[in-house]
Amino acid sequence: MVWVAEADGRLIGFGAGEAFEDAIHLWELAVAHAHQGRGAGRGLMAALVEEARQRRAPAITLTTFSDIPWNAPFYARLGFEILAQPNARLEATLAKETARGLTNRCAMRLALRRP
Repeated sequence: MVWVAEADGRLIGFGAGEAFEDAIHLWELAVAHAHQGRGAGRGLMAALVEEARQRRAPAITLTTFSDIPWNAPFYARLGFEILAQPNARLEATLAKETARGLTNRCAMRLALRRP
C-alpha cells in the first residue's frame, strides 16, 4: 500500500505499508524537508489509520529511530507506544535493520479501537 501527499500538484511525501495478520506495518514515511511541519506527515498517517480501520486491522506497527526527535517522538504524539517486548515479526525486522547498520531502533504500535 502506498499513500502520497501533494502540494500544488507536486509530490511532497509518501507512506508505504504492508498488511500482516496482526497489523498494518508502516515501512516508510517521508516528507520533503521544505514541507515538513505543515501537516503532510499527519495527513499521510491519517490515511493509513483510515485504511487500517477499513481493513479491520487491530493495529498499526512500525520501526523507527528512537533517538531522533522527528521519528519516535512524532509517532508517540500520534498515539504510538514503544514496545518493550516486540512480537516475533517486529523482532525479525529490528534484527534485519541492525544487520544493515541501523542502530538505536525501536518498534512501535498503535492499537486501533473499533468504531
